[in-house]
Amino acid sequence: MTKPPYDDHASFSAPIEDLQVRISFLDDLVEQLNEQLAHQSQEITDLKKQMQLLYRRVEASDLSEGIAEFDPMSNRPPHY
Repeated sequence: MTKPPYDDHASFSAPIEDLQVRISFLDDLVEQLNEQLAHQSQEITDLKKQMQLLYRRVEASDLSEGIAEFDPMSNRPPHY
């Protein structure tokens, strides 16, 4: 007795369907990770711009006004 041809097809279709489902989930995961990476990259770029602006403001301001130099050898903090 020989097996009908549809049995071979059925035995191959289940693992193939499982693989297709896994590939579908992996594609979705890759897309989500790609979107997150793009979002974080934009956020890092924005933060770098903000840091550059802050550095420019600090460099442009005159820090000698109202801020005395601190010498750790002669100026001891009050808790000593």
